[in-house]
Amino acid sequence: MHRFFVDPQFISDTAVSFPPEQAHQLRTVLRMNVGDAVVVLDNDGQAYDVTLTHIEKRQVLGEITARYAAGGEPGTHITLYMALLKRDNFEWVLQKGTEIGVTRFVPLLTARTVVAAKTNKQERWQRILTEAAEQCRRGRIPELTAPQPLSTAAAAHGADIALIPWEEATQITLAAALAAQPVRSVALFIGPEGGFAESEVENGRLQGLIPVTLGPRILRAETAAIVAATLTLQACGDL
Repeated sequence: MHRFFVDPQFISDTAVSFPPEQAHQLRTVLRMNVGDAVVVLDNDGQAYDVTLTHIEKRQVLGEITARYAAGGEPGTHITLYMALLKRDNFEWVLQKGTEIGVTRFVPLLTARTVVAAKTNKQERWQRILTEAAEQCRRGRIPELTAPQPLSTAAAAHGADIALIPWEEATQITLAAALAAQPVRSVALFIGPEGGFAESEVENGRLQGLIPVTLGPRILRAETAAIVAATLTLQACGDL
């Protein structure tokens, strides 16, 4: 069944009025008809079974037939601080990270961030997150912030534990770091193509970030992000 995140302002106690863009998708792209059923999510943890009752060019209405907790959210809150990458690679991380269960994405500006990658694409990125969350049956769309310098993000992450996978870190694995204390929120800092500069890791260490290893092989930045998020959820019993 198709799923759609709809702003709560369009949801009443008994009905849903789909915004124009979603009305167009329902009518023209999906070619749905009166009587078809969809699932609507309010991005606040509630899901609604909706039967379409009225379909016109710019307006689609539906009747709410059931409401319930949306589900699909891990108990562990992961914030992925992801260095900006070339466009396709960064967008792939947004999509796959959402599927895995990342709660929040913070694009990072680092010493080795590609200059061309610094262009803000917030609207496009938000659309990728929304579509991925609908596809994988998430109950909420992951939060997306504006890009931040690494030093700013490291000083203000606010998580129970902050980990920075680094190719020079060989003593502590990600799983071992998480096993040392119970956590409900984890900050993961992933570097750009070329990795973090040593000075960035050392500064991060001074701000409480723990350098960890993801294993004996060197991973591409986008691969490291997905591996780190997956291992975190596994270690926390949330995969």
